[in-house]
Amino acid sequence: MSPTYDVIIIGGGMIGLSTAYHLARRGARTVLLEAGELGGGTSAACSGRAQTIEGHLDPLNLYLVRAGLERLSTLEDELGHAFSWRMVGYFCLIPSPHLWDTWTQRARILSENGIPTVMVDREELQRAEPLLNTAGLLGAAYGQEGLLNPFHFCWAYAQAARRLGADIRAGTPVVGMKAAGGRVVSVETPAERFSAGQVMVAAGAWTPKLLAMIGETVPIHFTHAEAFITERVPLALRNTIGMADFYEQIHGKQRAVSVGFSVEPDGALLVTEAVTRTDTIRRGCSVWGVAGMAAHLLALYPGLRKVRVLRGWGVPTAFTPDDEPVVGPMPGWENLFVYGACLETIPTIPVLSDWVAGMMLGEEPPMDLSLYSPARFARAA
Repeated sequence: MSPTYDVIIIGGGMIGLSTAYHLARRGARTVLLEAGELGGGTSAACSGRAQTIEGHLDPLNLYLVRAGLERLSTLEDELGHAFSWRMVGYFCLIPSPHLWDTWTQRARILSENGIPTVMVDREELQRAEPLLNTAGLLGAAYGQEGLLNPFHFCWAYAQAARRLGADIRAGTPVVGMKAAGGRVVSVETPAERFSAGQVMVAAGAWTPKLLAMIGETVPIHFTHAEAFITERVPLALRNTIGMADFYEQIHGKQRAVSVGFSVEPDGALLVTEAVTRTDTIRRGCSVWGVAGMAAHLLALYPGLRKVRVLRGWGVPTAFTPDDEPVVGPMPGWENLFVYGACLETIPTIPVLSDWVAGMMLGEEPPMDLSLYSPARFARAA
């Protein structure tokens, strides 16, 4: 039996590592168990976008985005490790009148809540993005969002947590959990058994499999999402690009593409996203996914035709039936927390992970998090 901890975290992505850091800051004896490499799951494959204008418009999410961006502006200094944080422009391209109306309303709400968003007609969009093929577009919604390197972001939190005493273990899969009396009494790896006052599962698409070890369920589902990165592009591309009809294009389809891209510091393009509905967790990319993303990208930017793709990848992307994250204690359990399936992970992490760490140690969060509670699914059932 390994030493007893205050908190066990299962999952070594952005969410688990950031929570471990905030627990260690509070002096909690914390161990984090990651089956593979730190940040090697969905976190490793994200585009590094700190999205600001595409998420839900409830007051909680809007606050977390604003506060998270403010925290991110100084987080490299706080953690003592650079992760290429920068603010960039973002154009959300609008192809239809009903989406123009929807985004006009969104832009007003976002701007009123401290996230400036403006509507740009087709002519102004063409001036801002002269290489963009604007045929079929009415214009775009424009805002500022953040970009970072997801590998370095995870590593920054991991190193800072370790300096504060957290026990961060990669290559340590959880193979079993034991429960008694409404408590998780032990977490087992191939070599050791751990116990703690609190246990948090923050394993994204792998969360249901872990919870099944103790007979528990949570409706976290996933799709298989693919992306690729190009060589350095010899064109003046500065803004991040996305599509306003992303969810319309992928909803209810077995596989679909809705392309967007961000520009890396070296001038390469990180291109997303080909989506497949699946019940099987896998990695890797498909011929249809890369070809589909490339075709959509060339329709928007014909000047990229001779740019080479360097590599592609795919990972599971978790979501819930209502597209809200799952954050908080599991109903019926004294010491089990779940945290994951965030629609806007990066901008909310610096604040939400801080609050969750406090909750696990008995603190009240500054805002009501019942919107994200796992208990909402029990009530719905």
